[in-house]
Amino acid sequence: MMLPMDMLLGRGLSSFYRGLLLALIVLIGGCIRGPSILAPNQQQVIDRSIVEYPPGYELKTFVEHLTAPSAIAFDPDAFAGKGAILIAESGIGGKDTKIFGYTKGTHDYYDKYFEIYPRDIRIPSFGLIRPAFMVKGPIGGMTVAQGKIFVTHRDFDDKGVVTAFDYDGNHKTIASDFPCLGEYSLTDIIVKGNRVYFGQGAATNSGVVGPDDWEIGWVKKHPRFCDQSYYTLKLNGYRFDAKNPRAGLFGGDDIARTAPFLPFGVSDLSWVPPAPDQRPTAAIYSANVAGGDVHVEATGVRLPRGLAVDEWGGGRIYFTNDGMELRGTRPVRDDKDALLRLVTGAWYGWPDFSADLQSIGQERYQPPPELMRGTGYREIYNLIDHTASNPPKGLQNPEIDRAGLLQATFPSLCGAGKMTFIPNTGPFKSMSGNLLVTLSGDRAPFATSGVKNFTGSPGYRVVMVNIDTEKGKVTDFVKNTGGKPASKLGRKDIIALERPVDVKFGPDGSAYILDMGPMEVKNGHENVPRFGGRIFILTPERSATTEPAK
Repeated sequence: MMLPMDMLLGRGLSSFYRGLLLALIVLIGGCIRGPSILAPNQQQVIDRSIVEYPPGYELKTFVEHLTAPSAIAFDPDAFAGKGAILIAESGIGGKDTKIFGYTKGTHDYYDKYFEIYPRDIRIPSFGLIRPAFMVKGPIGGMTVAQGKIFVTHRDFDDKGVVTAFDYDGNHKTIASDFPCLGEYSLTDIIVKGNRVYFGQGAATNSGVVGPDDWEIGWVKKHPRFCDQSYYTLKLNGYRFDAKNPRAGLFGGDDIARTAPFLPFGVSDLSWVPPAPDQRPTAAIYSANVAGGDVHVEATGVRLPRGLAVDEWGGGRIYFTNDGMELRGTRPVRDDKDALLRLVTGAWYGWPDFSADLQSIGQERYQPPPELMRGTGYREIYNLIDHTASNPPKGLQNPEIDRAGLLQATFPSLCGAGKMTFIPNTGPFKSMSGNLLVTLSGDRAPFATSGVKNFTGSPGYRVVMVNIDTEKGKVTDFVKNTGGKPASKLGRKDIIALERPVDVKFGPDGSAYILDMGPMEVKNGHENVPRFGGRIFILTPERSATTEPAK
């Protein structure tokens, strides 16, 4: 079922202007395409020779033609109990942000399309007009609770915002003014009790603004921005050299020297004050579901892409943390992605500790010598004096409680993202208590500074993590048999996983896997095609029957 035409052309336009707009769209963009949800009799089972998945189940395509989607959610109580599936298209790569969904219409399955944002046709302002309200990408996460749809995103000024929507298109700001002007924005979001929990990514790869950040482009727009700590920091005195893109008569010398937690080209401070308004980067926050009352729950978390609450195991909260990449003036080698338990008030060590809480000065993390050439140093060390910082307490070494905080590790650069616990009811109850985690894949060659064959092909799959009886055991749950994303398998006629970014269980007990589709990172920019994303559904295998196929 294709996107309803009245959604594309606007409900309030006259037939003449609707026809004129249609002609213009066709002239400019060719055929109109958009999300399409497949009826049960249109869902083809994917053969196990292409994609591996658990025995006793079958994997099918559920939704097609999504553009850079980033999150899905279910609301079983929406539309007078008919229920709904909600989808967020992230807006990365310069694409539009969208929040929409499907509910049950004339059939007993999701077939009726509805919109949450935007509600009407938007006239491009090219950044010249400040809108009254704007969901600017990337949309980091989405969840449903108490009849509201909670979404994390950026605003017009690139600040992070948590917004609650209803099904009539009304919206309310829950929390705002988060420091999202750098590399990463707000990430995933969950609800526990009367609070929403959400992640905030770092501004840089490893604590220092460098040429990789100029390549991404945010430094030119926000030249005074950098990572901000929750604590007062005493720096160890490292100052990294890099070519100065602003060099010239008014832009300074050819070489810029930058210290950690300071803007590009600034290196004259040994003590760095805490973040303004207690809003650090690289952190996990919470706020009241009604709005306000913002708390900093944890800090030193580079990129908490996924959050999940164990509703059947005491309500503990877990998060994924993506390790540092091999780029910039402080490139880090083989920093594994990790699954961690949230402990309020904990400092998880970034940028002086790996995502799995080990000192970054170890030999295993040292980059190839050629990548450090020109930075002023041959190796990487701790940037922060942990004892003197946060006076008079200091910063506690996270290795001390590593056994209690760390739940599992994943390959470096694998893109550990959103996740969900397997429920104790329904067709997957035999696996209940385990955690499904999406691994979206690496961002080479940008993330590896062009070093070939550095990581192989990590990610591009969904894994199952045992955090109870066999703590830390990671097994493949759904993956391509070729071990690569669909676009790299050399066949255009097959449907397979590309970049899974979210996984949720629906009211029917089935597992729904959101796949972003193809993405390449060139010159620091994420390039995604339109209509390349999908949702897969994993359901119990149908019993053999002698009845004719319908």
